[in-house]
Amino acid sequence: MKEKLRRLFEYRELLFNLTRKEVKVKYKNSFLGFIWSLVTPLMMLVVYYVAFGIIFKMQRADMQYYAFYLMAGILPWNFMAIGLMMGVGSLVGNANLMKKVYFPRETLTLSYIGSAAFHFLLQEMVLIIFMLIFQVPMTWWIFAFPLVLLLQMTFVAGLSLLLATLNVFYRDVMHFTEILLMAWFWMTPIIYPISFISDNLPAWAAKLYMLNPMTHIILLWQRIVYNSPVNGPAAYYWSPWGLLGTVVFSIALLVIGYNTFHRLEGRFVEFI
Repeated sequence: MKEKLRRLFEYRELLFNLTRKEVKVKYKNSFLGFIWSLVTPLMMLVVYYVAFGIIFKMQRADMQYYAFYLMAGILPWNFMAIGLMMGVGSLVGNANLMKKVYFPRETLTLSYIGSAAFHFLLQEMVLIIFMLIFQVPMTWWIFAFPLVLLLQMTFVAGLSLLLATLNVFYRDVMHFTEILLMAWFWMTPIIYPISFISDNLPAWAAKLYMLNPMTHIILLWQRIVYNSPVNGPAAYYWSPWGLLGTVVFSIALLVIGYNTFHRLEGRFVEFI
């Protein structure tokens, strides 16, 4: 694996150029350009805020800034979902390029994740600016931003490499991923606070719920951006063991995904 990583490092300029290409192509010939990366999550915010904050009255007394709470979870979720969907189809979608010239194939998958991360950073900067304008309190946890971003990129990269490999041989994987993401969204504390789980589910079901790695990642984003409390009813969910488990799982997933990718890489051209 060390040799594979060294080869990837040698092609780092290619990875950078592919990522830049994906960033530019996404809004090519678009009048608003990068502004669309901000409009989409804002529209999602309006829809979810009206539906859950006003109609279903999801907002509670201990959630003073519900709109910002939504954005603290929606933005990293979009980063994961978009990066994963684009990553899963990266090999099949670039079949012609793969047949013409040699290069580390994983750069295709990773470039889509890099593009999604770039737009995520733009959106997060806008969110933080609005939080400063509306005087939403922030803490020193904000400096953990790069570490949480690295954790999420590790998780998304590992899962994308694994599913992109499977998608070469079984095209149903792309459709399965779309369905998975729809269900996965509602199994993650984005619209509702994590305390809803302890309030409405038995203990065994709550523990099963916490096996979702995106739950811990979203909780971290809510902590460093929205400043969600680590005490009260939700204290259990801030256990360092849950965070440690997510870190270990993400690293293991990356190793498994990367090794699986390279083990089957020689058969890609045959099947695409």
